[in-house]
Amino acid sequence: MKVIVLTLVLLWIGLPVTAHEVRPAFLKLTELENDNDAHLFEASFRQPQLDGRYLGLELRTNCQSTPLSTSLTDGALIELFELDCGTAQLDSIEIVGLERTLIDTLVSVHWANGNTADLLINGDNPQLNLTDATPGLPVYLVIGLEHLLLGFDHVLFVIMLLYLVRKPWDLLKVVTGFTLAHSITLGLSAFNIVTLASAPVEAVIAGSIVLLAYENLGHKPSLTREYPILIAFAFGLLHGLGFAGALAEIGLPESSQLLALFLFNAGIELGQLAIIATVLTILMLLRQQHFRVLYQVPIFLTGGIASFWFMERSWQIVLPLLT
Repeated sequence: MKVIVLTLVLLWIGLPVTAHEVRPAFLKLTELENDNDAHLFEASFRQPQLDGRYLGLELRTNCQSTPLSTSLTDGALIELFELDCGTAQLDSIEIVGLERTLIDTLVSVHWANGNTADLLINGDNPQLNLTDATPGLPVYLVIGLEHLLLGFDHVLFVIMLLYLVRKPWDLLKVVTGFTLAHSITLGLSAFNIVTLASAPVEAVIAGSIVLLAYENLGHKPSLTREYPILIAFAFGLLHGLGFAGALAEIGLPESSQLLALFLFNAGIELGQLAIIATVLTILMLLRQQHFRVLYQVPIFLTGGIASFWFMERSWQIVLPLLT
């Protein structure tokens, strides 16, 4: 009874958690003229939609900004500006309102002399000074890491996999199968070889979490229990398409597409390893006698949240057909 009550409380708390992965905003700055009298840039600023709302972010620089156009897609607001810096250089960029969000902004600068730079602005410090910007971790590595750690549906799927298998060798094989599968579809999707609509992919991802939660609560023989590697690989293919959502928003740099894709995938793997290490430590503690009553609570909680996500995402697919 205590487990049921605690699960209902946790479920009530957890339902507001966003179901979708966190996608970065993307600012592309392209220099149009570069002489002693004029420094003109075209700025394209894409900010993602979150839970049906646009984030209200605003681009601010040291240059005079003239709006050119605004357009909407299913998942983003795209604004186009002309920046007139006069005789000065573009050196100050600020994303106003970024501190209110969980997302980062990838800034890609293309100067007229052929030089380029990819930089990251985060909510902790939403301002960037181009004159003294120092290289940090590779941008696409950071985006991949954050994409996994803040993509709650992917995190819950990995947690349910860790509940499903306990032997170290089996766990290694399952995690390897999942990693290989999502790496394949991530690469194919990044180069537009395989494309699927995001709505059904996200619905099936939520359904995959519900399935694993159900299997973790049962004890009867099943296909999932008999062949966890195949299940992890099959659903990993779909999760790879989900991972590709962030790259679809910002694209890959033309000069180093393979390197950027490798770094993004490496960031995902680092985040996945961090989740695995943390969860395995917690599960070891929960298997102790004093905490055993709490062992199944995460399964109930995960199953409840994933069921809510599945119904929500499925309704988003059906609703346009009814209107």
